[in-house]
Amino acid sequence: MAETTEDDTPVPATEVSRSVEIDADVAEVWRAVTDPAERAAWLGDPDALARHVRVDEAAPDRRLVWTWWHPGGEGDASTVSVVLSPVDGGGTRVVVTERLPAAPRGGTPGTASAGAVGTASAGVARRAPSWVHCAGDRWDSRILGLELLFVAARARVA
Repeated sequence: MAETTEDDTPVPATEVSRSVEIDADVAEVWRAVTDPAERAAWLGDPDALARHVRVDEAAPDRRLVWTWWHPGGEGDASTVSVVLSPVDGGGTRVVVTERLPAAPRGGTPGTASAGAVGTASAGVARRAPSWVHCAGDRWDSRILGLELLFVAARARVA
């Protein structure tokens, strides 16, 4: 069931999820996700490079979660989780999900807690459809970049 506001208005989607299966073992993919040089190779688009990042959780070879935001935009921070799992027959499934924080229930539209990373205003929910579209396009490119990183590595070996 879709979430609704107090007046039963549907809350727009506030998450984007993308996945890919990569022909590499989990440890290799984990290195590409966590090593700054390798991560820059697939996550180094201008939007990502402009953000401040705070790592919230790291479970080696399984899950990395970070919160990121543009300078001065702490109230519009989003959280990204990267989950790795082995695939039967070899390879790794990567699922990346970026979430906007939910607008506070009963909050005043257009307000947010000053300087609180992870706190969103009702304005975030109002612009969520355009955010989802833009974030989806960015993650399509980023996931393709991650996949191509391993395709290129395999081509050099062959």
